[in-house]
Amino acid sequence: MTKPILVLIMMGSLLAFGAQAPAIETNPPVAAAAPAQTGNLRVILRNFKNDNGQTNVILYNNAYTFPDKPDKCFSNLWTHIGKGYAEVIFKNVPYGDYALAAYHDENSNHRLDLSVIGIPKEGIAISNDAKGLFLPRWKDAKIMVNSPDKTIVMTISY
Repeated sequence: MTKPILVLIMMGSLLAFGAQAPAIETNPPVAAAAPAQTGNLRVILRNFKNDNGQTNVILYNNAYTFPDKPDKCFSNLWTHIGKGYAEVIFKNVPYGDYALAAYHDENSNHRLDLSVIGIPKEGIAISNDAKGLFLPRWKDAKIMVNSPDKTIVMTISY
């Protein structure tokens, strides 16, 4: 008999009598991926015309949802306004590119009120004070979170 056939017969005999075949590692262990680096993003909002209502600060992580799909944002935070000023902190934000939008919800109806032609009736702010013909562009509003703590100051415009 040839050697490979003899090995197969011996393995079959061992298995038939209850011996277990040696374990063959088909997927060797992979080193655990390093945890993603994260930072805290502090957003300071200023220039509110009054302290009525609250403000919603919306953090976007891609150009496809910014700024008109807040329901598909990365995160959003609500806070109260005091002395024309508000502040929120997004915690444990993975390093990367983001854009911010915020609005002054003066009547606390949890939405940005618009005129019949789509112009905001309440104050708004966009990161980097980005403007656009209709909507600001991602590339103009984009900020980078790349450190453990980052602060952005935004000015509300009416």
